Amino acid sequence: MAILTNPQLVEAPSPGRLRYGVFTAARLTDDLDARTVASGFQFPAEDCGVARLYDANCDTNPTKTFDEFLGYVAGDPYWVYATHKCGSVGRTPQEIERTVRRKLAGAEQQRVEAAIWGGTSPPVDPALTTTAAVVTVTPDAPGAGAAIAALEQSFYDAYGYIGTIHINTRAYAALTYAELISDTPSAGVLTTPLGSQWSIGSGYGTDGPAGVPATAGSVWAFMTPPVWIRRMPQPIVPDVTATMDRLHNQYLALAERVYAHTWACPIVHAVQVPITAPFSGGEVPIPDVPGDVEELVTEEV
Repeated sequence: MAILTNPQLVEAPSPGRLRYGVFTAARLTDDLDARTVASGFQFPAEDCGVARLYDANCDTNPTKTFDEFLGYVAGDPYWVYATHKCGSVGRTPQEIERTVRRKLAGAEQQRVEAAIWGGTSPPVDPALTTTAAVVTVTPDAPGAGAAIAALEQSFYDAYGYIGTIHINTRAYAALTYAELISDTPSAGVLTTPLGSQWSIGSGYGTDGPAGVPATAGSVWAFMTPPVWIRRMPQPIVPDVTATMDRLHNQYLALAERVYAHTWACPIVHAVQVPITAPFSGGEVPIPDVPGDVEELVTEEV
């Protein structure tokens, strides 16, 4: 039991590493400069497209088909911010600034995941649920395994490199049960047995293309080419002594960071993934027990 009623104030402990999420699965770079903050960025989608077979014979002399135009993908900037309001008595400006910085650091991944999924206010572009021409996949059989296999088949029919599957964390148990998460992740990134990267995020939603809700017991999953997230090298934190409310002696601390993201090609596929238990109703099957073990159990009972 404490003797005094005013506990000693000590420094907060380290929270450890960030949880697994889109910051782990995506390419995350701290190189968003002032020009990009003002206008966003774009690059040519050079790794997209199709190839064809050619029948080289002298009889029919077929011609080759040439694809016109070169597509571009772009990312628009958006702001993620955290705030902290506290009385000026008993806390130093340095403590207040440290507090709001740590608050932003722990929460920004969840907000970026929400922006990538879509449905945020303000809206962010590109977003999975608002992307035009999303290919909706219908699995050939029930279950999470059939759904993800159909998604990978459909996606890799259109894209030749490793893709990223975006899904809400509430699907994690079903994916694990179906053995869809490899036991040997590559460089800390969770993958399917086929090698596709998992982006399992708490900030993701469960709705599908154009905001269509998932059926009961399922969530939507999207698959895209590799994701590139760009952000400012450091958060912007105005001087807390300059932003404080002097009338009420309250610190009004702000920390914000500008982000922009996109994926390598404008190719997005989606499927509904069941997350309910694979067994429901009826008697639970009992595995066969070796005779010697059965006798031992009977004697102990």
